[in-house]
Amino acid sequence: MPGEVYRVQENTGNPVHPSIEEVVSLALDRAADPRPSGHQDSHFDEYVRGAVEYAGEAAVKEAIRLSLTKGVTHRMAGREAFGDDDYVYGIHVGVAAIAYLCELNSEPQIDP
Repeated sequence: MPGEVYRVQENTGNPVHPSIEEVVSLALDRAADPRPSGHQDSHFDEYVRGAVEYAGEAAVKEAIRLSLTKGVTHRMAGREAFGDDDYVYGIHVGVAAIAYLCELNSEPQIDP
């Protein structure tokens, strides 16, 4: 079940889980300003940066939404967002999105 695997607000209904917009925002921020190449997760930033440069932010957003909220495989999300011949961008973006979601889920939550 996507809600169990991807703890995104839209899947779980839990307001303490990050929304898909938070994941998209972090992905695009990291693409625009990647972490240094020596950082253990910098490859995720480069995956998203390459996809943005290739197809634009809208395609990246669509791939993330399909992967994290619709339960679509990264490959199928890539085909939908980037086209049949360039689905590998969707795989890269999906993997990066999961890493960003894990990062957001591991941040301490502040009660309002």
